[in-house]
Amino acid sequence: MTAASKSTNKRACNNALFRVKERAGDTVVLCILLGGVLLFILWPMLCIALRSFRAADGGLTLEAYSNVLSKYGTSMRNSVVVGICTAICTTILSLSAALTCATRRSWGRTLCMILLTAAMVAPPFVSSLAYIQLYGRRGWITYRLLGLSWNPYNLAGVVAMQSLSFTPLNALFLLGVLDKLDADSLRSARDLGAKPSAILRDIVLPLMRPGLLVSMLLSFVRSLADYGTPVIIGGRSVTLAAEVYLQVIGYSNLEKSSAMNMFLLVPSILFFFIYRALMRRSDKLTAGSRSAQGGLSLPLTRCGSVGWLALIGSGLFFVLTLLQYGCVLLSGFLKSKKGVYSFTLDHWNELWSIGASPVVRSVVYALIVAVVGTLFAALFAYYMDRRRVPGRAFFDCIATMPYMLPGTCFGIGYILAFNHAPLKLTGTAIIVLANMLFKQLPTSAKICSATLAQLQPAQERSAQDLGAGRLAVIRDVVLPNMRPALLSCFVYNFTSSMTTAGAIIFLIDPSRQLAVFRLFDAVYRGDYALASVLASVITAIVLAVEGLVWLLSRKEGKRRVSRT
Repeated sequence: MTAASKSTNKRACNNALFRVKERAGDTVVLCILLGGVLLFILWPMLCIALRSFRAADGGLTLEAYSNVLSKYGTSMRNSVVVGICTAICTTILSLSAALTCATRRSWGRTLCMILLTAAMVAPPFVSSLAYIQLYGRRGWITYRLLGLSWNPYNLAGVVAMQSLSFTPLNALFLLGVLDKLDADSLRSARDLGAKPSAILRDIVLPLMRPGLLVSMLLSFVRSLADYGTPVIIGGRSVTLAAEVYLQVIGYSNLEKSSAMNMFLLVPSILFFFIYRALMRRSDKLTAGSRSAQGGLSLPLTRCGSVGWLALIGSGLFFVLTLLQYGCVLLSGFLKSKKGVYSFTLDHWNELWSIGASPVVRSVVYALIVAVVGTLFAALFAYYMDRRRVPGRAFFDCIATMPYMLPGTCFGIGYILAFNHAPLKLTGTAIIVLANMLFKQLPTSAKICSATLAQLQPAQERSAQDLGAGRLAVIRDVVLPNMRPALLSCFVYNFTSSMTTAGAIIFLIDPSRQLAVFRLFDAVYRGDYALASVLASVITAIVLAVEGLVWLLSRKEGKRRVSRT
């Protein structure tokens, strides 16, 4: 055998070995992704279902369900009533804000987007905190301005605060639907003499109907899952999610709380499939858009009563939002003595006295989840979209379901799933990080999938034709082209990790407190000044990180433009 033939054979062997290693590495990555989804999403859900049927002797029973139906029927009715009212109010406010934002130009639209985004990054319980300070027995508006003394702790307050809290996200979603409407169709309607009111009534709103139903559905599910607002301002009118919290925290009754969670879990799963059907319907209605909206050229003042109601509704929402967060910010710098307010920094000194470790720990956890969660979501989206994965529809469905699941349900599932050998994680930071990551996976994966849909697979095939392995294609071709989506995922994961509460409230070890739970404790015991300071700190950190990422993305965009 000649030297040349030996060299050729050696290269062939090396290439074959390289391909084997690449395939093995690719298989390992896929197994990690699918195994993570099964272990950290499906398994906790199954544990809840199994625990809800378990009797004291280890057998099967329906005692927990009968107990819930007989003793907590009022809480279930309260949950349904609050959910329906919140869904209606939130959808009205969201539609109003979306229409107002879509019809604004330049600075007006930018201002609306800033207000909506700022309202989204605020930590939970802020609405309840502001509600008590503004409309409580000694509230700034009810008592000091209007001279009223009334009981603010009722279901009406829960509906109002949930509606204000849920509106920003729904408004941004509806704004995306409006921006995808075909501009040519609206322009043609105007050219044919259609009035703005007719265009809004006969074209815009019918095309938005699936999106409006999605908004109502998401608001209803989020209302069912919300425990903080009913616990703080619900008074004696307790919802089912609040009862779940009380059963776990107060009585450690996992059987009864699991049965309660099943009453929340089953509707959430049902609504999930309705949600997917509605989203497909919405995409079909806007799929034929030939030119996207740069803004809706539709003056609301000329759209009749619907337009004026939209302006009034959006104005009410933005005013209440500014009032709410302005109140929280000012409360951290004010003290009252005999009804006279004065400036002080004592509340901030109190913050330093409790230590900075909860805030630092929250930032560290959020950064870990932001980095790992972004990479996991990007890889999962790529394998689901680009590879022929067996059971792809099943895994995609399972991975999307945490978006619709109540946070408390997800947290209890983790307690049941990881509180015993061989995988005992309770009391560790790992279980908290894993819960955050997989609770946020659906949204992160959808962000990455939307970007992947715009990338041509030809680049990947070209790289493979040139000898690049599967993992090399992902590293050198796919991920660099997904940089904007990765930055968006990072921001989303960081923000959600800094402000999440319901999903991890049962998983936090007392020695590993996070800032958001110090905030909840302060609101719950009536220390509103300290709660305001903590809320301001959390919001400032989130906005600072988002601003930094925005500057980096803008710098990267300018660099790309200069290269071209």
